[in-house]
Parts: sequence; structure tokens; C-alpha cells
Amino acid sequence: MDLELLFSLISKQGTLEQVSTFLKERKLPSSGNSWQAMIDSRLRPASGDGRLTENDLIDLLRQTEEHGGQHIFLYTLIAGRSISKLFDGSLPKLLAGAGFPALGTTSLVDMPNNPKIVEVREEVGTSRAVCFKIVEKRTTLEKISDVSGHGQVVITYNQIPYRAVNMMRIQENGIAEIRLQSSTDAVSYGGYAEAVFNLLKPVIDRLDWRDENLDKFKANLLDGKKRTLLQTIFGLRHTQHSNAVGTRLSAAAGGIGSSMYDDAEGVASLDGFLQKKGHAHCERVTITMKRHGPMERSVGLLVTGEANELAITSKVSRNEYEYIVGKVLEHNT
Repeated sequence: MDLELLFSLISKQGTLEQVSTFLKERKLPSSGNSWQAMIDSRLRPASGDGRLTENDLIDLLRQTEEHGGQHIFLYTLIAGRSISKLFDGSLPKLLAGAGFPALGTTSLVDMPNNPKIVEVREEVGTSRAVCFKIVEKRTTLEKISDVSGHGQVVITYNQIPYRAVNMMRIQENGIAEIRLQSSTDAVSYGGYAEAVFNLLKPVIDRLDWRDENLDKFKANLLDGKKRTLLQTIFGLRHTQHSNAVGTRLSAAAGGIGSSMYDDAEGVASLDGFLQKKGHAHCERVTITMKRHGPMERSVGLLVTGEANELAITSKVSRNEYEYIVGKVLEHNT
């Protein structure tokens, strides 16, 4: 395995905090104030003398590139549909027939010309799961000049390529998610999610899955009967509502770190707008996950876009990711 490429991918996808936490968990020296120092004084020596194996470093790469800084699309298995073929021992044969990587193997790929499946693996947690990891090359534009003359403006951009990692995880309990690395440009992610389904079509059938609509979760955040509990888990930063006659109401918390839940008058105003059942709809909400359970800091979430879409705005640990998604689904009923 190309360790230098592995170190490069870890530094591109992750944060120094993630690497430091990973090393601390293994009781290894963990300080490093730059990527060069972290690689040269921590990762490379530990991998050279066997304190970190290749499997350890692959696990570190997974932690740095698979959790947070993503738009996540949630799905539920349609009643009567079956995904048993993924869990009854048939998967290796299905993968081979589709030309996918063998189960449990990992390829290190930087920026392929076309989206590439680099790993298919099984996970065991609260529910068994199968994960598909996809690497693609994306391009962002960097403005370098604009020239005016003769009634025209000529703008020149550099195309800057970057590596993006997307995933689909399908759990045996009938819950699935697609995780899409957040783009450096403003884009609509729904098409990206459907492209993942299309790439995995030989093994995964899009018709098996319905979108897990998050409207109930958004509504619950301002439900007077549920607010007392939810405000211990979430901070409410911004909401945007519309009603049946097209009126829009937007509200936002004031200072940094504050929550709309702390402003009784502001919440009462929203209650007035929402009091008629079925009259108003929450289009967009920005919240924070408070420090609780595995959360060692507050993390921003955005619930907008497609009905089943949410975004985790910063990199998080694996445990934080599971906690965040679990809490959203728990309160979407």
C-alpha cells in the first residue's frame, strides 16, 4: 500500500483534531500543530515501527473522510421490499457480477476521471450494514482576472480540481443514507444523490427506497408539547416558514451561540404563525447539536433542500455522526 498517498489523503480530507483524537485513543503521541509535523513526527514513525498498521491507517482515513462536512439523504425501505440479498451471503457474488470491488477490499484513489467505487464493506453496530464508498473528482472555479473593454467584460477562472468522497450505507433494519461531501460551490445535491443510486444500480434498486421526509422533525422543533425536551438536545438558530396563502416568516437567534428557544417572545410569535394546524410549513431550519452524550462541542446542522436532506456543517467523529443522525430520526415521528 502506498503510505505516502495514504498520508496525503488523510491530510486532504481530515482535520488535525481528528488525527490527534485517533492517536490518543491508541495511547500514542498525538500533538502536531501542522499537517507536516503530524505526518513526519507522529504518523510516519508509528507506521514505520509497527505501532500503527496499514489497517489502522485505513481506519483513520475512514474516520477523516466519512463523517461530517456532508449533505445526508435519508431513506426507508418500502414495505414489501427486501434487501436480504445484501445480508444472506449473496453479496460477494453480486459484487463480482457487477464488476464492483470485492467485499472488504479498499483501493486508494485520489481524483479519478470518473466516479469510482473504492470500497464495499460490512459494518456491525446496532444493525448490520453494508457500506459503499465512492471517490470522484470535482472542480471549483477560482477567479483570477476580469478585463473590461469595448462594451465587454471578460472574466478568467482557473479550474481547481479536488477530491470528493461520497457514501451509501444500507442497514439491515431498513434504514439507509447517502452521504455527499459538501461542495465548495453552491449546488443542489439531489442530483448527486440520484447519481449514487445510478452508479450502484447493479446491486441496489432505487425502487426499494422511499425518501425519509424530515418535515415532522422540523415541525417538532417548534411543537409546544415537544419543545421542552428538544431544546435540551438542539439549539434553534434560524427558521423559515411559509403558510397556505404564500406568506413567509423568517426568524433567527441573535448573538453567536444563542438559541431562539431562549427568547420567549420570539417563540410566541412563531407559535402564533403556526397555531392553525396544517396552515404553515417549515421550509428551512438551522440548528446546533448541543454538547450531550458523545458530543464534546456544539455542531451546526442545516435541514433544507430536498425533503429528506440534512447537512452537518463541520467534520465530526464517527460516534458524533451516529448520535446526530440517530437523534434526527428519533424525533422525526
